[in-house]
Amino acid sequence: MARLDIIIHKYNGKNFQVTKIPDVFTHTERTLLIGSHSLGSAIYNDEIGYPDEKARCIDEQIYAYVDDEWFGYDFESFISHVLDCLD
Repeated sequence: MARLDIIIHKYNGKNFQVTKIPDVFTHTERTLLIGSHSLGSAIYNDEIGYPDEKARCIDEQIYAYVDDEWFGYDFESFISHVLDCLD
């Protein structure tokens, strides 16, 4: 089984998990950046919106946010969960 390639993204001194996956929806050569829910919560608040411009820039790069524990899955399981969640 292939391992998920995890990218550590720093925001406000904290580390958050992000990964790049192939575009499983259009099957083009484009990649999608998938972030952890904890990152999504850190960069956006329903009451105040984005706390700063850096948070907005990060959010604009992320295709979707998924449960943090999914980042412990192997690549195939992660893709399967993303497809189930977003389809």
